[in-house]
Amino acid sequence: MAHSSTILSQVLKLIPRHDFQKLAKAHDGNRRKGAFSRWSQFVALSVTQLTGRSSLRDIELTMESHKHSHYHLGCQAVRKSTLARSNEQLSGDFYQSLFLTLYQRCSSPSPGKSFGLNKKLFSLDASIIDVSMKIFPQANFNTMKAAYKLHIGLDHDGMIPAFATVTGARDSDMSQARHLIFPGVVSLFLIRDITITAGITH
Repeated sequence: MAHSSTILSQVLKLIPRHDFQKLAKAHDGNRRKGAFSRWSQFVALSVTQLTGRSSLRDIELTMESHKHSHYHLGCQAVRKSTLARSNEQLSGDFYQSLFLTLYQRCSSPSPGKSFGLNKKLFSLDASIIDVSMKIFPQANFNTMKAAYKLHIGLDHDGMIPAFATVTGARDSDMSQARHLIFPGVVSLFLIRDITITAGITH
């Protein structure tokens, strides 16, 4: 029977599985045979992001409706309780390491742009992520809602994200930028609420 790859499976092929498994073993150690795998968690979270799922039940139903694709995606069946337990118990540092690995792979062949500077150029902007005040009382933004802020740094060499961090919703881009480590010596300045970091030539 002929098989045609889904768009999702083609997207996931961009993730180097060998590097992924090395990181999973480094962060998770030797887990018991048959345990819900890090890759299955990653596939479920990718589906959640790409399709805008809003709850664990929603994720479970979506994955179940495409169970015929599980084999080709290399993932296990997803149950809401299993996914919730994995999200709680498995270290989130794994995804930071995965991000850095992918960033290094993407940045090496990316074209450079001088912008009249002898150093790299970054821009930093942020988005508010609304969350449940009942579940995340520590993220109290105002009397009406709770929220976090996702800060994304864009490397203008290749126009790819270079770093990301999550803070309280009240944290400004400029205050966050002062805690980030940029290659070389940088200058920070604000243009229309977007923090720009540029190298200084000495």
